[in-house]
Amino acid sequence: MAVKAPRYDAPDAAAPSWTGFYLGASLGAKEANADWTTTSFANPFAPPGAFVVDGSSPADYRPSAGRFGGFLGYDLQIDPRWIVGLEADATYSDRTTAIAGIPGCIISCIGTPGPSADASSVTIRWDASARGRVGYLVSPNLLIYGTGGIAWQSIQDSATCQNGLADAVCPGIAGEPFSTVTNKTIRTGWTVGGGIDARVYGNWMLRGEYRYSDFGTWNNAFALGPAPFTTTVSTQLKIDTQIALVGIIYKFGNPVVDRP
Repeated sequence: MAVKAPRYDAPDAAAPSWTGFYLGASLGAKEANADWTTTSFANPFAPPGAFVVDGSSPADYRPSAGRFGGFLGYDLQIDPRWIVGLEADATYSDRTTAIAGIPGCIISCIGTPGPSADASSVTIRWDASARGRVGYLVSPNLLIYGTGGIAWQSIQDSATCQNGLADAVCPGIAGEPFSTVTNKTIRTGWTVGGGIDARVYGNWMLRGEYRYSDFGTWNNAFALGPAPFTTTVSTQLKIDTQIALVGIIYKFGNPVVDRP
């Protein structure tokens, strides 16, 4: 009697493969929220208690900028639906927001109206991050994911006062009409967000992503005006950012394809 050969099921060669390295470029926007709080003014020639931080502190600076850069990462498909991975990115932006006056000495400065010629500003520049990702495949070609990790932000603040007796912040008389001090730092903080990766053709994919980042409080000071009349302005800058981006990705290795 003839015996029927056992059925052979070939592997599903068209099953999606998300495991592998990828490289991408992104374009988007970033909004920073920088709360400037002036904590004190100190001048060796001012009578004790003469400087009182007025109601113009804290002041809110919101520089918004276009943002472009690149990212790279690695995904590991741990089962038919779940993806885990690591990613790093670096992007460039450059935007300054300025106001008239120095917070804490705009409404009233030593009993007189704040100096109108003074100014202050906050600038945001490049940012970077290193993050983990966890994603879920809602279809073979569509991944929704959450992401979080460490972030870095380049930021600077600046203060300008007018040298002269009419300016309470810079009361000295000097050859230069203005004194400007700029402080720069790279803040380390945390970031969290989520997005969508969608396969569009072969190894090419598109991305949409949103992230929030918090960089804590930066304590810094400005030594304004010529010696020996220098006024030290002590400040705190609390910084967070929101980022929205779109990106294009090339995934190395086997393409992400539809099941038959």
